[in-house]
Amino acid sequence: MFLTKAKIATAVLLLAGLVAAGVYSSFALYHSAEDRYIHVLFPLRTRTRDLALQMVNEETGVRGYMITGERVSLTPYFDGRKAVETDLLRITQLTAGHPDLRAQLQPIRKEIVALHGYFDRQITFVADGQLGAKRARADTLGGEALFNRFRADSATLESSITTFVDQTRHQEHRTFARAIGLLGVTGLFAICIAVFLIRRVPEQLRVLYSAEEQARKRAEKDANAARALAHVSDAVVMLDERSRILSWNTAAERLFGITADSALNHSAGGVFPEFSTLLERSGSELTPVRIGGEERWLSISISTFTGGRVITLRDATTEHALERARADFVTTASHELRTPLTAVYGSVRTLLEREDDLSEEHRRRLLRMIEQESDHLSQIVDQLLVTAQIDRGRLRLDESDCDVAAICASVLEAAESRRPESIRLELVAPRATRPLRCDPPRLKQVLVNLVENAIKYSPEGGRVAVRIADSPDRVRIDVEDEGLGIPPSEQGRIFEKFYRLDAEMSRGVGGSGLGLYISREIVEQMGGLLSVRSRRGAGSTFTVTLPRARVPMPVASRA
Repeated sequence: MFLTKAKIATAVLLLAGLVAAGVYSSFALYHSAEDRYIHVLFPLRTRTRDLALQMVNEETGVRGYMITGERVSLTPYFDGRKAVETDLLRITQLTAGHPDLRAQLQPIRKEIVALHGYFDRQITFVADGQLGAKRARADTLGGEALFNRFRADSATLESSITTFVDQTRHQEHRTFARAIGLLGVTGLFAICIAVFLIRRVPEQLRVLYSAEEQARKRAEKDANAARALAHVSDAVVMLDERSRILSWNTAAERLFGITADSALNHSAGGVFPEFSTLLERSGSELTPVRIGGEERWLSISISTFTGGRVITLRDATTEHALERARADFVTTASHELRTPLTAVYGSVRTLLEREDDLSEEHRRRLLRMIEQESDHLSQIVDQLLVTAQIDRGRLRLDESDCDVAAICASVLEAAESRRPESIRLELVAPRATRPLRCDPPRLKQVLVNLVENAIKYSPEGGRVAVRIADSPDRVRIDVEDEGLGIPPSEQGRIFEKFYRLDAEMSRGVGGSGLGLYISREIVEQMGGLLSVRSRRGAGSTFTVTLPRARVPMPVASRA
């Protein structure tokens, strides 16, 4: 009886040990896949690849800036730099328990610091002007050498991670083999009473291992899909049937200014109150919506699936602005061309139909009107042509030494014949100035625009003064008036194409809306700055600041 009980107890203990071994093996395999693949390996490999991609984006942004010289070309560089910092921090965390991988990360971190320093120098050189741009291009080989070392070390780190993946997979197979062996040994002792269990447990383990393999493949597939979605330029938002947010990509974070952590698993209406409005307007061409206090124009499309829907939002604000600029151009050009054409046509008709009845003085006035309006038409066409050259990057400067005071005097002399009686023109200049390296005709064009604007926007008269300040490193030219002034809310837009402060002609002030845009572009191409200070009803001061060339010879002083 005792032996029977002992045998039963032994069998029970063996069966308990067999069950415990099976449970241990199952949890070991599951946590092996969870910890090594989902939480460590795939994020580590994904971050390493993304690090190399973001550095390529930084290089692309800097090269684009070197080619175009436009600050907007640096957007990929600044975005990539932020992403690189995030990737480095995450890789450092993931390699905390792996000294070999962490040691390989150190030279990569130093090379990234060196590349950032190189990129910053290139940006600084290009911003300094043509000489800086040449110097930046001359230093291209140095950047390529740095980038090649970074690529090589990144490839080595990725290869090490791949090796680590293979080793981890080998360890999983070894863990599986050990579990089977343990079950086999335990089963030998319990074979008389546990044959069924011995056959059953390996099958369960095989199913669990297959499930772990499937989980690993799904994790890798999800990681690749998430990585691809993060680089989509359109905002992509996935909602369930209750309008809760299931997916919120990087573009959505940039568009709405809301992080994925703050959006996921929350109601779409709670995250962004106007989401319901966006859904209602889907399918229309463009939908205006205010995001962060700024008006944005979005193109919205919705794809529905069982249990939810995917919303794609494309920021078409730039396209809308271009379309608006095109409409402004048509409106402005038609209005500005119609006025002088009407005057010319009316004068010609009068001369043809009433030539014998007109006095000599009347005929001269009509011919003078035709001449003035034809000159006005020529100026409008010239402004349109110069604007086209600027937009295509084909505006070229012919620089030489010039006398700024003489140019200002000639501008005021020409304006003297056209000024109203209520306007007083004044030139304030030093007795002697040194020569300035610039394009004299283009500088004169800028000053003509500023003086004509000062006269035009002083309908009640007053003083229009041109002041010259000469310093060792720069020349500053102020054009002051006592006219209408510019509201603070409008001062940021007056340098836009086709923008006019008095667009509705409520004060009788016309214009093509191109003069200040052309003036700013010309001044900036000469390495200078065009700025404005103004208050509504208290006049305006436009300031042209140009860097002085190092030319030692002085200009003769004037009385």
